[in-house]
Amino acid sequence: MLNTDVLNDYKNDWIKRCTSIKDLDSFSFADFRISWLANENNVAFSAMARIFEYLLPKPVRTNDNINDDDLLLVWDLSDFPLSEDQRKKIASCNNKTLIVYDNDGFSFDEYSSDNITALYCGSIYGAGYNDIMPDKNSCTNVLDFLAAQLYMLCNQDLIEDNVYYAGHGECDNASALKLSNLGYQPMISYDDGRYMTDYAKERPDELFYFDNTYNGNLDLLHELLLKCLLEFDRICKKHDIKYFLGGGTLLGAIRHGGMIPWDDDMDVMMLREDYDKFLQVVGDEICDDMFFQSSETDNEYHSIFTKIRLNGTAFVTQYSQQFENMHQGIFIDIFVHDHTSDSKLGQKLHVFKTLFARSMVFHKWANTPMHFYGKLKLVCKLATRYINKTSMQKLEAIQDKVVRKYNSKNTKYLYDGTGEHLRHGAFPAKWLDEVEYADFSGHKLPVPKFADEYLKYSYGNYMELIPASLRKAGHDIVKVDFGKYKNFDKQES
Repeated sequence: MLNTDVLNDYKNDWIKRCTSIKDLDSFSFADFRISWLANENNVAFSAMARIFEYLLPKPVRTNDNINDDDLLLVWDLSDFPLSEDQRKKIASCNNKTLIVYDNDGFSFDEYSSDNITALYCGSIYGAGYNDIMPDKNSCTNVLDFLAAQLYMLCNQDLIEDNVYYAGHGECDNASALKLSNLGYQPMISYDDGRYMTDYAKERPDELFYFDNTYNGNLDLLHELLLKCLLEFDRICKKHDIKYFLGGGTLLGAIRHGGMIPWDDDMDVMMLREDYDKFLQVVGDEICDDMFFQSSETDNEYHSIFTKIRLNGTAFVTQYSQQFENMHQGIFIDIFVHDHTSDSKLGQKLHVFKTLFARSMVFHKWANTPMHFYGKLKLVCKLATRYINKTSMQKLEAIQDKVVRKYNSKNTKYLYDGTGEHLRHGAFPAKWLDEVEYADFSGHKLPVPKFADEYLKYSYGNYMELIPASLRKAGHDIVKVDFGKYKNFDKQES
């Protein structure tokens, strides 16, 4: 039996994922009315009702309170068999009707109305729903059970009067058409849905995340990342260099007391003056087991941020695999915050110039034509010509000059010029003035005094967990090798 917090976490997953399906945001629910025939005690019904409460300005009518002008949604027929009067009403009604059913005993032919469509889902399963053991055929995860209906409601012009299927594998009902053929994108794979279901049964008191990534070695990856982080920390402490945990690592420290459980990388951040001090000592200080990676130390590496890599390991991404001679060990990222303009207009221009300079370096590195988020096509065409005849060293020098532009002016604002939150714009420099220390996997590591403000700038409501079905390591890894650390004991660090 799932405890209340865990059950609500799974229900929130269904609702958050389903209300983000393709085409939902472009559909107008302003004049949309729904009547519903269903078993109101069903667990999924309560989730669907909450979804409609979120989407619809007008309430859903259920069971005996049906309006002929409403779209009629009928489901849970095995537990809520329709009366003869209800069947006749559905067959003769003029409004659009969507019938959802989960067994082959339903006869679609008995309803003569041309306005009826059906969704065949087979058995429904999913974490937080019930104890059904999922099958690769005719079995639908509760996420797709809910989301497929929303997709059908929002795409009525695409949906013909027929039976559609949104489950895993081929459908046992030969007459059913795959909803994916109309553009529906499944919410969850069979393997992920099965793992979530097993997790709920085996660990009913634990909030879900995918701890099975990297062949079940996610904990080992965390230990090796911590090893790299502690080496970076040792160097900075020895030379009195200020830094902070950054990005998801800072979020993990504040929210979890360590790494975000499903994360697969670590970030630190520094002010430019501290980073320049770090550059002066890292080459002599870093231990033999590790490698400081920058464009100066690795001529195949050209990211704007630098890394500390663990020698003798591999953590190869879809992108990085094309650079055979580049060091691709397990790593932590080092980001630098630079000053930006005190004026709003100056900040926007600085962000734009930084994005453009970073894009030029990236496309030179990737050997691809310049494009800028699908915009400025003529400018990008000209930029591609410039990139092709300009050395990488010169492009990186331009990039460096752009990000450092305001550092000599001691402005009151910083920006994430080397990181993923660049588009968030400027934030007060005072947020990174003072250091405090937070617990991180048994160690005291530095965080900003204004960590709350910085995390809100970066993530918004950072204490709210992402949907359970998305709690999975994010890198597109094609190869991972732990080398001699396969049986690594974290006590070694």
